[in-house]
Amino acid sequence: MIPPHQHRLGIDHPVVSVRNHPAAVERYIQLGFSPSPLSYHPWGSVLTLMMFENNFIELIGIDDASKFGTNAVDGFCYGRTLGQFLERSEGLGLLALHSKDIEADFAAVKATGLPVQQRVDFRRKLIRADGTPDEAVVSLGMVMDPELGDASNFLCQQHRPEFIWRKDWQDHPNGANAVSEVIYVADEPGLLEVRWAKLFGAKNTARVDGHVEADTGCGRVVALTRSQALERFACVGLPVNYTDKPHGFALQIRVRDLRAAERILSENGVTHGETARGVAVAPEAAGNTIIEFVE
Repeated sequence: MIPPHQHRLGIDHPVVSVRNHPAAVERYIQLGFSPSPLSYHPWGSVLTLMMFENNFIELIGIDDASKFGTNAVDGFCYGRTLGQFLERSEGLGLLALHSKDIEADFAAVKATGLPVQQRVDFRRKLIRADGTPDEAVVSLGMVMDPELGDASNFLCQQHRPEFIWRKDWQDHPNGANAVSEVIYVADEPGLLEVRWAKLFGAKNTARVDGHVEADTGCGRVVALTRSQALERFACVGLPVNYTDKPHGFALQIRVRDLRAAERILSENGVTHGETARGVAVAPEAAGNTIIEFVE
């Protein structure tokens, strides 16, 4: 049985990793997002956020690769993990899950029998709304499974949430207000079904229309077979494939007005097509990641 506090775990932020960060930021602006100002991790990465009310997209790239092995905790360095990912491909990597009590949540996940690794605590430089420099204080709990590769997770607690959940960062021209699905492709979706039942509760994890999905309490995670993925996103095609292991490849983003969002894509010349649920953006327009806008 999942301890009650674990129900707080939900989609905090999917991580989209890119090799050319400035170009990717411009592409996300073309999609109708209003990215947050640039910020920097202590291990050599640069990031910007597409902030929504309860979760966000993190677009991350390389600032200084010489720092990739620095600020390691028990041999683990997120910069090194990012570098290894980008050597293979760009696109959706790890999914962060929201924690308000990293110690209790990490212990609860460990008690399920899922493999866990380090607790990582760090500070990230940023600029406050009034223009003065400050630091975000963040704790991570790594929940990595080598067999699942990039379908693994980490827990994330923001100790100074006022620096992240800023209303002025949540006003996007495309009307986006939530990550509603993180979508994976897996030859054996049952592997993710077992994992998600432990993370989110068996009663919240199910087979639906031949695929696996789980309600995290803040959006859904969905596992499709390759044929299901091809069918769902036939209008734009799948991202460049780089692994046979389960991996994320698409984000479903909720918008206030789908037609208004689609107009922005058309005006900016972004390749897109209609799906059964909404409008999907071609993966090359969003960092080797499909973004599906739905109302």
